[in-house]
Amino acid sequence: MRLKILKNESVFMDLLPLDWQKGIKSIWKKNREHTLIYVLEQDNEICAGGIVFSALTTEMKAYKEEANYWFLKNYLYIGYVWVPEDKRNKNYGSLWLKNLLLEDPKQHYWLTTEEKQLRYFYEKVGFTYVKTIGCQDEEEELFIY
Repeated sequence: MRLKILKNESVFMDLLPLDWQKGIKSIWKKNREHTLIYVLEQDNEICAGGIVFSALTTEMKAYKEEANYWFLKNYLYIGYVWVPEDKRNKNYGSLWLKNLLLEDPKQHYWLTTEEKQLRYFYEKVGFTYVKTIGCQDEEEELFIY
């Protein structure tokens, strides 16, 4: 099992739920030079993946000051972590994150999630909860590594 940077983004994008695809594809086109898609593969099959951002995206405008703060501290943003449904509950999400963190042990990351049940998942792999931020009609939890 290995982590790799995906050159053909559509391979990962096509795995995502349709409601994610529409938003991500527009973000990807505008921010391609500031993003990398990392996937965890086993036997040439994607078991997990996510996008790493090095700059502010339009999606982050709701918490622009917070995002700028972490980017100025040289943290990279992890977004759109996805495990295909047939691969869930097999530890692939954790393995993806652990492998990403091992790519450059000195690199720091930040992420947000609106799904409060994911807090344990992110803390289990070494992220620290920082705070809850209000974003439009929702709240998101912010974590750093």
